[in-house]
Amino acid sequence: MMKRALIGGGLLAALLVSGGDAGAGTGGFTFTPPAGWIDISRGAPEAQRAKAPPALRAQADNPTMAFMAMDAADWDDGFIENMNAVVQTGKRALPSTPEVLAEVVKGIEQEAGKGGFTYHATKMEIVKVGGVPAGRLVGDLKGPGVVAKLVQYSIPGDKAQAMLTYTTTPANFARYEPLFDASAQATLGAVEAKTSSISQSAQIGAIAGAIGGAVGAMLAARAKRRKQQRQAPPPATPA
Repeated sequence: MMKRALIGGGLLAALLVSGGDAGAGTGGFTFTPPAGWIDISRGAPEAQRAKAPPALRAQADNPTMAFMAMDAADWDDGFIENMNAVVQTGKRALPSTPEVLAEVVKGIEQEAGKGGFTYHATKMEIVKVGGVPAGRLVGDLKGPGVVAKLVQYSIPGDKAQAMLTYTTTPANFARYEPLFDASAQATLGAVEAKTSSISQSAQIGAIAGAIGGAVGAMLAARAKRRKQQRQAPPPATPA
C-alpha cells in the first residue's frame, strides 16, 4: 500500500505541476467542502489530516494545491471521495463560454493521457457561482480496473482562476452530485471575467492539472482492491 501511495504521489505531482504557473494562493477565493467532509489542506489541524491516507496528504502538501478535503466517513469501498482546488493567480480570468470549456476539456484529456488515464466529458454547461458565469463539467476518468466520476467547476476571480474538482465513483455519483454542487455554490470570490480570448493555453493547462485528486483516489482504490484480493482465502478444494 505504501509503495502504491508513493507511486501515486509522484504521478500526481507530475500532473499538477505540468500545468505551468498555477500556485497555491487562494486568489481571493474561499472554499467550502461538502457537509461532513474534513479539510486536509496545508495548515489544517493535524488531527484532521491524520485521517487521510498518505497519498492524499501528499497531494494536499503539493505546492500547487490551494485546498483539499475528503469524506472521511464513507470509504469502505476503497474509494476516497475528495475535492481539490487549484488556483492560478496573476492573469485575467478565462471567460465562461462553451468555447473555453471545450478547450479546458482538451487540456484535461491531455493531462489524463500523461498518466496513462483517459478522460471523457459527458456534460459541459455554463452555470452561475456567486452570481457570475462559471463553467461546469461532468466527466469520466478511466484507468486500468477503475473508473472515477468527476464534477469540475471553472470559476473566474479577480486576476485569478479556480478549478474545483470533485471525485466519486459512478455507483455513488447520484448521491454525491448534489453535495458537490452545494459545495461549489458556497465558493466566495467569484468575479465575472471580462476578456473574450481563449488563446491562453498555459492558463488552461494549469487548471486542467486539477485532476490530480481524482487520479489519487483511483490509485488508492486500485491498491486496496489488490490488497483485498491477495488476502482473500483460497477457494475450497473439493473433497
